[in-house]
Amino acid sequence: MGLVQNVVRWYTLNHGVGKQMVDDGAELMVCPYCDAETPVFQSTYDSTGLPISFSVCLWCDGFIEYSGASLQPHEPYATIRDLQTEERHSKP
Repeated sequence: MGLVQNVVRWYTLNHGVGKQMVDDGAELMVCPYCDAETPVFQSTYDSTGLPISFSVCLWCDGFIEYSGASLQPHEPYATIRDLQTEERHSKP
């Protein structure tokens, strides 16, 4: 990883959107997909057990679900790119 990428990540986590997420209650954790440190919110679930809140990795855009009952992030249901592609195909 180049020096510029390291500086961008440091700035994002300490002064940018990452800092805002941590200030709002996210916890810094290692992404299970790209192994980079990213802010993660604790997930909440609806009555059927589906996630209604989750975090998205700042670096690889993978969904990260993390609940108080789990010590490890769950596998994602989809990625942001999957959902955007699905949304584009479903619009008339």
